[in-house]
Amino acid sequence: MKQRIKVIGITGGIASGKSTIAEMLESLGADLIDADKICHELINTKDIALEITKRWGNHLKNNHGKIKREELAEIVFSDRKEVSALNRIIHPKAIKQIRSRIAKLHVEAATKAIVLDAALLVESNLIDICDIVLFVNTEKDRCKTRVQNSRKWPLDEIEKREKFQNLLPQKREVSDVIINNNQSKEDTLNQVKGFWCQFITKK
Repeated sequence: MKQRIKVIGITGGIASGKSTIAEMLESLGADLIDADKICHELINTKDIALEITKRWGNHLKNNHGKIKREELAEIVFSDRKEVSALNRIIHPKAIKQIRSRIAKLHVEAATKAIVLDAALLVESNLIDICDIVLFVNTEKDRCKTRVQNSRKWPLDEIEKREKFQNLLPQKREVSDVIINNNQSKEDTLNQVKGFWCQFITKK
């Protein structure tokens, strides 16, 4: 009988290294579903772009008719009500796409595991479709340094955005495995390999 393909969900704070760990798992043989990428693509679909401009204004479209994501983020991350409104517009379609991709991968059965990299894994109840949840544990100062280097955000941006996500202790509590991402990349990769051997390739 064919063994069910495990779905691994990754959670943690902003800039904790979730995507890096998702890529490490992909390199070990997992199929990666990037929820952020799905949401970014959905923002510019006709229906969703229309709903966004209807609520927040046509000035959010650039010369090519695409939504200016940074300006949209600036508006919504200043008010919980606006974040909820954006989530209501995007999340149902994103979750539908994610579930559909998982179902397709289960049928194809050419993969060893499915990794779901979703910032709002816990908040959007995507955790319910995961067999194992990994929590990426990273010190706040390291997250801030990463954000400044990679995303060029101002210093207070992490705090501003994390206000609209579940508290980290809650995310940690619902997780099955903790990956400590405070040392070298090699150290983190060794932990990921250890997890893979224990949960995915064990006989």
